[in-house]
Parts: sequence; structure tokens; C-alpha cells
Amino acid sequence: MTDDLNITCPCCATKLLLDRESGEILSEERPVANHEKSFEDALRDVNTGADRREKAFSDAHKRTTNLESLLEKKFEEARKKAAKDTTKPVNPLDFD
Repeated sequence: MTDDLNITCPCCATKLLLDRESGEILSEERPVANHEKSFEDALRDVNTGADRREKAFSDAHKRTTNLESLLEKKFEEARKKAAKDTTKPVNPLDFD
């Protein structure tokens, strides 16, 4: 079978033409986006942008403040696991 495959992306609706044998993309047709917005919609996007940035910053701050304690807990668990493990480590030079 040498017919080409026509696939439509479910995410962005891009139409792809693929070669069946090699799997390479032969052509790509992206849908035309409609960028017409009203002034009110654009103003609302600008005003909510500050709220989104503030929320993203506070979420990142929470993650970084809790990161140290989380890493400490993970390190302690790994230390306990290593203390229980009695197998001898494998030396990669022994494989020669």
C-alpha cells in the first residue's frame, strides 16, 4: 500500500498528509484563526492577566517553599532504603 494518509489533529484541527511507508509529513494545512475581538474582550483579557500572573507567582512560591522539606523527606527515605540494602554495588570495570 503506497497510499498517503490524511489525518486531522483532534487538538488543533490541523490536516496532515503522511507518507504511509516512511511516516514523514508530506503537507500540513492549519486552520485559519479568527483574531477579531471586541474592545471589551481585549480589555477583559488585559485586566484578568494581572490576576493570572499573581496566581501563577503565588503557586510557584508555594512549590518552592515546600520544596526544601519535600527534598529532605525524599533524601531521608533514600538514606533508610540504602541502609537496609546489603547488596554490594556493581563495579562497571568488572565487566571487562
